[in-house]
Amino acid sequence: MRAVLRSVWEEPRPPAAPVRVWRDWGLVAVLVPAAVLEGVLRSALPSRGLSVAVTVGLVATLLWRRTRPLLVVGVVFIVLGLLSVLTAGAVPQMDTGAYVLVLPYALFRWGSGREAVIGSALVIAKLGLSALPGVTRSGNVVLGYAVVVAAMALGAVFRFRAGMRMRELDQARLLERERLARDLHDQAVDDRQQHPEVVPATP
Repeated sequence: MRAVLRSVWEEPRPPAAPVRVWRDWGLVAVLVPAAVLEGVLRSALPSRGLSVAVTVGLVATLLWRRTRPLLVVGVVFIVLGLLSVLTAGAVPQMDTGAYVLVLPYALFRWGSGREAVIGSALVIAKLGLSALPGVTRSGNVVLGYAVVVAAMALGAVFRFRAGMRMRELDQARLLERERLARDLHDQAVDDRQQHPEVVPATP
């Protein structure tokens, strides 16, 4: 068990993580007006201005979710955890704020094993704070745990599949090099057999 935990802790980041692509900018460009629109149109939204400000302010973290997954998870979930405790749940998370589920996914997809363990502790701590009496209904907390764990598991699955695909490509390249070297060797043997009078010059 200790060896398994050590291997998880020492797991490196996956190579060649994309920094930012056009989809990231498009996601931010869609979420910001969507959050503002929800704040304007959603009825009975307490602390409307604060809810919109927090949701919009944290959207930018999506741009660094692959290159700095632990930092992004730490910033977002610490802010949300403190907000839920300090306001005793008076500032609910907006529906647009569901984008934060992308962050646990990115943590397990692109983070190192150490980052995944530390980030998971931060996420669980935030959910634990939300479970305090008077902050969130118990049913919402259970659902929150289930959804976050599912996002983490999905990230781990895609990470595992990408790793398998990379190993398969490496194996295919290795076999191709071995086949090419064998063909060159066979060709050289055939040339010597067909032209035995050609003697290699000695240095």
